[in-house]
Amino acid sequence: MEFKLILGYRCNLKCSYCYQLKEHCNDKEMSYEIIDTFLERYNKLEGSHTINFFGGEPLLYADKIKYIMDRVDKDRTCLSISTNGSLRGTFYELQEYWGRSIGNLLSNKEHGDFTKLNEESSFRYVVTKENIDELTESRITFLANHYKEKLQFKYDMSSKWELEHIQKMEHVQRILQGVLGGDFYIEMPVDYNSKFVCFVSGTNCFINYNGDYLACHRNPNSKLGNIMKEDFICCKNEYCLDRCTNRPENLYSYGKYEFKGVTLFHSCD
Repeated sequence: MEFKLILGYRCNLKCSYCYQLKEHCNDKEMSYEIIDTFLERYNKLEGSHTINFFGGEPLLYADKIKYIMDRVDKDRTCLSISTNGSLRGTFYELQEYWGRSIGNLLSNKEHGDFTKLNEESSFRYVVTKENIDELTESRITFLANHYKEKLQFKYDMSSKWELEHIQKMEHVQRILQGVLGGDFYIEMPVDYNSKFVCFVSGTNCFINYNGDYLACHRNPNSKLGNIMKEDFICCKNEYCLDRCTNRPENLYSYGKYEFKGVTLFHSCD
């Protein structure tokens, strides 16, 4: 099972496409009472599990990450962090403290450093109409050589895309295939199904900073219960909550290119 702990919503960056911008002003964070309750239940589980630290920017909560590190069994716990990659010194401090490699998901942020944190790094490039021209051949080739198959593309479809944007991403895919082989494909901003299957359902437990169990870690209002009152509750979504709300302005097509009401660029980590 994977436990995603949203330690708080503070972030040191203000990326224009971030769906959490409104939450960044929320300075509340997960209390030690909630963390201790999580640890008490977690340490009673059998088998191996993953704890993913999420935010905001989780590296702003390094002391609480260390607190958790001190109280779990390393031999049956994998750690990962979804980070903007700007606080590299803090990441390496935590990794040294843990004594083992820490998984991590990076993305294209304004600081512009797209290099790996370690060999477990994955990279998600969030493409918007405003930044698509930054996908130069040299940048695409660098990402392909640096991350190999651990590279993915997601799209901000909150405004109407033009045919030229779609064709640009087809060009990006051709460059990637030139480096990684013809069998490498990226998710394209076309033919999205507005009721995308939730592929983490039943395997993930999302815990918000206030102890709420969430049906989706990207929706703080999707409360299923609270850790102070109930045992672990996994999400059980049939469809992705973020993809199932159609927006009429996104229902359009350019011949073979069909858009089906996708509202946000992301899918689950």
